[in-house]
Amino acid sequence: MGAEPSRKGDVYSYGILVLEIFTGRRPTDEMFKDGYNLHNFVKIALPDGLEQIVDSSILFRQLEEEESHSKREDIEIDEEDKSIDSENPRQMSTNLRKCLVSVLNMGLACSEDSPKERMSIGDVTRELERIRNAYIGYETHGEMRQRVI
Repeated sequence: MGAEPSRKGDVYSYGILVLEIFTGRRPTDEMFKDGYNLHNFVKIALPDGLEQIVDSSILFRQLEEEESHSKREDIEIDEEDKSIDSENPRQMSTNLRKCLVSVLNMGLACSEDSPKERMSIGDVTRELERIRNAYIGYETHGEMRQRVI
């Protein structure tokens, strides 16, 4: 916006990058005009419209990884925690949903219009670590529990 480079400006750019990666949409997409932008697109959709805004390649990649893992490990798949139904690839597990909502909310917090309202980079790294640990199955005291897919 013409201001001098700053950490808050870098956080904004990072937030937009996160939104771009997870939605598969560019901030310059033709759908974004007249004040409607990538930030608003995600903000309006969360949390109920998550399946409509997340890049489908993320969901398909998750399905492939889980299928590969279950074949390798020959473990039973819990139907309630199954990430993606093969007939409906946009249906996702509660764990994946929470992870994506958290990441997108972090992207929104980083890309607020006002620099004062944005997350600090320290808070961003702590939030990313918290999301990662929750997703891969760490309990709050740091011990890894067995992950069942």
